[in-house]
Amino acid sequence: MMMMLLRKKGRENRIGRRLIVLIVTFSSFLALLATAYQLIHEYRQQRADMDDQLEEVRIFLPPITGSVWTLDEQQITLALDSLTRLPHVEHVVITTVDSRNTWSSGTIKSGRLLSRQYPLSREIRGETQRIATLDVTASLDGIYDRLLSQAITILASNAIKTFLVAAFMYVIFSHLVTRRVEELARSVGNLVPESLMTQASIYDERLGFPENGDEIDRLRWAYDNIGRQLHLAAQDLRDRHDELQHEIQERTRAESDLQQVIAELSRTNAELERFAYVAAHDLQEPVRGLVSFSQLLERKYAVDLEGEGKDYLRFIIAEAQRMSNLVRDLLEYSRAGGAGLTVATVDCAELVESVVQSLRPRIEQKGARLEIGPLPSLSADRGQLYQVFHNLLGNALKYGAENAVPEVRISAERDGAAWRFAVADNGIGIDAQYHDYVFEVFRRLHTTAAYSGTGIGLAICKRIVESHGGRMCLTSTPGQGSTFFFTIPDQVAEQAAVTAQA
Repeated sequence: MMMMLLRKKGRENRIGRRLIVLIVTFSSFLALLATAYQLIHEYRQQRADMDDQLEEVRIFLPPITGSVWTLDEQQITLALDSLTRLPHVEHVVITTVDSRNTWSSGTIKSGRLLSRQYPLSREIRGETQRIATLDVTASLDGIYDRLLSQAITILASNAIKTFLVAAFMYVIFSHLVTRRVEELARSVGNLVPESLMTQASIYDERLGFPENGDEIDRLRWAYDNIGRQLHLAAQDLRDRHDELQHEIQERTRAESDLQQVIAELSRTNAELERFAYVAAHDLQEPVRGLVSFSQLLERKYAVDLEGEGKDYLRFIIAEAQRMSNLVRDLLEYSRAGGAGLTVATVDCAELVESVVQSLRPRIEQKGARLEIGPLPSLSADRGQLYQVFHNLLGNALKYGAENAVPEVRISAERDGAAWRFAVADNGIGIDAQYHDYVFEVFRRLHTTAAYSGTGIGLAICKRIVESHGGRMCLTSTPGQGSTFFFTIPDQVAEQAAVTAQA
């Protein structure tokens, strides 16, 4: 039963078991000593009582001596029977000095005996002479039986008390020590996260739990293991730190190289922009001269030219004008965007209205219907934003579907910290494979005979939008129309949000 108490859910409480064994052993040793002392004392007391009882036999000696002297058989028998009725006395014998006469009473049944001899003496002729001897045999079995019963009672009571004390100590120790030690061992085992443990060396093996170990051994085992794992994890972290330091150095070096490349690209880009601007600006004069002189030649010498010559002259004039338009648009593209933005608060509704007024002749010519929703005020470069709306609205009028009244819808909605504008039309539309193509410089989907232009308007719009920190895209279905979207960050709202957070 004690061992069953020492086991719980298939697990031995080793410290509790050792404690119980020590308590039981020490308590049993003390109980044996106390029992032995008590039994020895009891034995001596009962032997003393038996000796006192046997001393009382001397009271019977005078009448017995008289009966032996007179050889009174009846009195001797009565006296001997009386002696055998005394406690513990089993057998008595009277033997005369000359051994001629012997009287006895009782039967010896015990194995442990105590004998006493009493001389029977009588005064004869003034001298005391011994005439017989009385032998009394007493049994010690009663004393030993009582001592055995007392020993069993004492040992049983001590065993019960020892068991109860041991069980109580086990429960108290289990609650106050063992359980807390096990919880501490589990807590120690869980101190280091599993993610950190897995970073330790894959060749490491945890220390084996010692055989016959108890809770203290388990706690020490947990501490040893966590110390070993932490050492390995720290070593691994140091290695990773060295790797990260090396990687940081490499990234710093790469970032420095990248900054140099960016600076070089910025310089090159600035030079290219200046070159494009200067080239476009300088080309305007000779192109303008070419156009002017071609027109002057047509007015003065047209009558002298044959039909074929006139065609060639008109072709020269058309191409010169086309080159002039290309140079002008290229100059506009070089000016669009960039760092030279003049940012101010722009009322988009008023801005779009001015665009509509500038395109009023074409709108009336086409009979176009415009639908302009509520438009916000925001921070932007007014001139460049005007150019975006002018190009998009002009394209919507230009690429209208044949035999259909152009319909254009301009709207705006909040998109996070920016405004998202949409310019939708019901024109000829653009196939999905050309949605990115049309935003490139000088990219056209139609010939100049079908639709006039240089193919740079959408590229200018995209560059202006991106220079404001926005983005531009489109959705379109051929034959049903197109919708151009672009976003302009609301810098005023952003500054207000930053101020509110501060």
